[in-house]
Amino acid sequence: MSLQELKQKCKATLASEYENIELNSLMSILFEHITGWDQLKQVLNKEQKLPQVKIDQFHKALTSLQEGMPIQYIIGKAWFMGHEYIVNENVLIPRPETEELVDWIIEYASIIDKPLQVLDIGTGSGCIPIAIKLALPNCMVAGLDISESALQIAKQNATHLNAAISWMQEDILNTTYLPNQFDIMVSNPPYIPFKENTNMKVQVKNFEPGIALFVKDEDPLIFYRTIARLGKQYLKPNGQLFFEMHYDQGKALLALFDEMGYHAELRQDMFGKDRMLRASLKRAV
Repeated sequence: MSLQELKQKCKATLASEYENIELNSLMSILFEHITGWDQLKQVLNKEQKLPQVKIDQFHKALTSLQEGMPIQYIIGKAWFMGHEYIVNENVLIPRPETEELVDWIIEYASIIDKPLQVLDIGTGSGCIPIAIKLALPNCMVAGLDISESALQIAKQNATHLNAAISWMQEDILNTTYLPNQFDIMVSNPPYIPFKENTNMKVQVKNFEPGIALFVKDEDPLIFYRTIARLGKQYLKPNGQLFFEMHYDQGKALLALFDEMGYHAELRQDMFGKDRMLRASLKRAV
């Protein structure tokens, strides 16, 4: 079969499940992974017959796509802030909104203009601490996660991208001790109530790690409260907390941080939704 024939089969099979623009992008990524050809070479070689091993690889990927597996897990990689990261079903797929959170941290750190100590809590693939380290090489950066499997991926990414990160395996909800004090503590914690599971895309709820996504309906802010409590002990003077958050939890989080003795501010994402929060401890009068 030729590349063109495989693309036609892919489009016919998945047309009812994906919007046309998304499907075209997905196919471009898939076929570049299978053939090693970029978009231009795919056009130039569209009539070329592919070896059976490539055809078999395509059919396996097509079956996975029909089942809802994200393309990033199929090809084993995703992109974050211009760099390629290894991903599998033990880690969340990095998202553009999280890039905006990292941009905010880099913006803040550039104003401070001194080496900072940074801790990322719930690090997953390691994309947040690695991106910070690559942008701010003089900072000391650490990543923490409950999952040994996630940390293995994070370590591979750090090695691949030549980023010196310290790693810790801890359950943050049961952590009472951290080895250092930090200028910045950042987290993209689980924040989606379990009750919203039914409304989510199959690509997310059936394949991405639930431990990194969902919290109990009765206490959806548990990770923010826990980290804020640790921040009182482990933030340096003028230290900052940065979070990604559920778009409809802004008011509740502002109230929580105020009650816990923090000044907090929200920032919207590219879609105009409350998505990020920064907090610092109030100074005693």
